[in-house]
Amino acid sequence: MRTLKALVPLALIAVLTACGGAPSSLFHSAGYYVRGKTVYYLDAFPGDAFTIKGADAKTFKILDTTYARDKHAVYLDGSPLAEADPATFELLDQPDYSKDSGHVFLRDRVLTTDTADFKFLGSGLTEDGAHVYDSGGSVLSDDPAHFKILSDADHYLFVEDASTVRVNGNPIKGADPATFGVDRGAYATDAHRAFYFDQTIPGVNLATLTVLAGPYARDAEHAYWMGKVIPRADPRTFTVLNANFECTADSTHAYYRDLLIKGFDPGTVPQGATVNNCSETSLSY
Repeated sequence: MRTLKALVPLALIAVLTACGGAPSSLFHSAGYYVRGKTVYYLDAFPGDAFTIKGADAKTFKILDTTYARDKHAVYLDGSPLAEADPATFELLDQPDYSKDSGHVFLRDRVLTTDTADFKFLGSGLTEDGAHVYDSGGSVLSDDPAHFKILSDADHYLFVEDASTVRVNGNPIKGADPATFGVDRGAYATDAHRAFYFDQTIPGVNLATLTVLAGPYARDAEHAYWMGKVIPRADPRTFTVLNANFECTADSTHAYYRDLLIKGFDPGTVPQGATVNNCSETSLSY
């Protein structure tokens, strides 16, 4: 009897749902539902459905699970999208972007009113006639005419305009846009300096700088980890053993990041062996 009683409520829910009641996240995916004269928005499991007050069921059009419109308004996650014109509203090619005749929206806010010049640049960036915007909608540059994406690799996005070079949105102080180039990862150079991420690498020999795997580089005088000199490292014999675990060595010492692994002789690593981990005190293979 207990088992039968437990099944009755679930059966009742199924019947009510099939007859046009409020949708349930137990049986339906998130999104919009028109049931007779009532329009619902259902949040994702374990969310509940709520009635969209004022929605016109006769003219209600579902655009996707997030957006809809009727003759009165545009809806985002079941709530009216302020300033949006339902007669001219449309979704754009990238998620979270939409527009009407007078606005471009990023989710629930107006990104720009310059709909004629708005476009997607790639790497999550957009622009209009006056600005370049990052993926969150913040102004990245006021110089779209000279804006360039230099590199988008290894989680580092380098861009520049006529006056400034940036990496992941951070300005690189002193970098010359006219001669700036990305080497690999977070390493870059211009005609006079070398940089790691947004910091200048002091004293580097540009003519002999070689970028290695991961956060490592070397020149004729030094080996570098994240643009910092690795003390005592011999650049002539310096090699990366495992970039993911940040293990390196030269002919006489092994290193974790920019730290010496004391007491470890890299000559004990058999030829062809794979180094699989290291720390400030040990190296394993």
